[in-house]
Amino acid sequence: MKSSSFAGSAPLQADIAVKDMMKALQNQYPERRDKIVEMLGIDLEWRMHELSDGQRRRVQILLGLVRPFQILLLDEITTSLDVCVRQDLLRWLHKETVERSATIVYATHIFDGLDDWPTDVMYLTDKGVCGWQGKLDDNEFYQELRAKQHPAKMLALADHWLRAELEERRASRKRERACGEHAFKLDPTERQGGYASGRNINTALKKPEEATVTRQGRLSDMMGNAGVLNKHNTEKGKEMN
Repeated sequence: MKSSSFAGSAPLQADIAVKDMMKALQNQYPERRDKIVEMLGIDLEWRMHELSDGQRRRVQILLGLVRPFQILLLDEITTSLDVCVRQDLLRWLHKETVERSATIVYATHIFDGLDDWPTDVMYLTDKGVCGWQGKLDDNEFYQELRAKQHPAKMLALADHWLRAELEERRASRKRERACGEHAFKLDPTERQGGYASGRNINTALKKPEEATVTRQGRLSDMMGNAGVLNKHNTEKGKEMN
């Protein structure tokens, strides 16, 4: 059974000292904890609610890395870190792969300082499929950049891939869809049927192109609440007459 770790979730902001967060875990690996604390410049007496975003991020990384791992998943972990801490962290992670044969999967949009860091690269296209994967040294465009002594080879490689997608979208006038966590959720203010007025039912659950049923808006959408009330009173009066 291989141990896996993940670092990338939102850091805590409660009024609690760093030394008291996941205390049992910290006490289980005191030497490793102290090395990471030194590397990241963390004060164990810090209280979380008093920290900057960058300081919270460092604490978050500490808690994610203190337990030795065989597989580590990183999602934009260097966000909010200053350049020195970022470089120290990348060097420490590289050392983990060499000395402990650990595997690190690093998803990022920030490529500076990564030219000699990865052994393997996978490019995920905007269509959700693998565009290229393999050893970085086997990529022809990367080799061209290296031969030209390009100062930012990983950045240039990423731009080479992504620029083609961008130009294709521009040519077809295709717009990027909203894809945040609420993009396909039901409207929490809706109380009649569970779907926002006029919203395509399948759009809320699946994809727009798969839509089959469209629910019409309520009277209040067209007339306003006051209009609905007046209509109700008028109809009621007719019934009484």
